Amino acid sequence: METNFWGRALMARHVLTKRRLATFLTLAMSMTVGGCDEPDNTVIASADLQEIGADNVVFGMVSFMTARGIREGRVEADTAYMFADSAKAKLHQMKIVFYNENGTARATVTGTSGEWDQNTDRMLSQGDVLLLVHTDGRRIESAELNYDPSQNRIWSDSTTVQTLANGTVTRGSAFQSDMEFTNVRISNIRGSAVGR
Repeated sequence: METNFWGRALMARHVLTKRRLATFLTLAMSMTVGGCDEPDNTVIASADLQEIGADNVVFGMVSFMTARGIREGRVEADTAYMFADSAKAKLHQMKIVFYNENGTARATVTGTSGEWDQNTDRMLSQGDVLLLVHTDGRRIESAELNYDPSQNRIWSDSTTVQTLANGTVTRGSAFQSDMEFTNVRISNIRGSAVGR
């Protein structure tokens, strides 16, 4: 099966280092200017992208969290920024799937951005965060969400809205739970509406 350059790049989870990115951009610019006498000084990357200062940029990142040889989760991001002096990766358009011991999905977290410490697997997800618990259909929405595997804990210190599968909605100032989702606590409940 024949694939184009971009298809192969995505399949290989193409990683661009600063040096590779600079070489690629130089080659691309020299190919476009080809026969021109005057150099083109057009900036290719936005100022925001240039200021990130990441040592590696990974597009279409997929990685796995394991403990004692058991896969505990899958981390995905549209874009991941890696830094040589830190184990933390900054993620854009992130998704985390937590697994049960039998390999089935336990819960899924999505957010617009976040951080992942690759040494400890601690995570922070931010921006329109949604936690979906697959076992009971519970949805928890918040501005941010924290996960710490060493404490077997997931929590938010921000306003939280929980919607149960039956439509019952509970609002509070924060929440916390164990990773089995048997002990979910909403703090400072501000109102609850019974569903269907």
